[in-house]
Amino acid sequence: MRKYKGFEKVDAYLIPKKQAGRYKRRRKAAKKAAMAAMSLFCDRVYCDFAGSQDGEAIIGMKDGEYIAFIHLDPWGVDRIEQALKAGRLVEMLKDES
Repeated sequence: MRKYKGFEKVDAYLIPKKQAGRYKRRRKAAKKAAMAAMSLFCDRVYCDFAGSQDGEAIIGMKDGEYIAFIHLDPWGVDRIEQALKAGRLVEMLKDES
């Protein structure tokens, strides 16, 4: 495993070490919130792609078709948090499809 001075690798992304603990907590909360929101309009919700180039993502399926998808990268975590705070998480995730 390659070491990056001053950074911690979280899934596919390098996060400054001073921010890594907070980022991991935010990411875990965003994952839980997005999975709960997707379960309101999807038959199946799961995480996949951990360790891939783009990193882990949450996928929602309905009637055997993919209908929602969001990466748990720093940008995706921010978007989930903002939509949750605005009370628009389900709507935002539906629009992702």
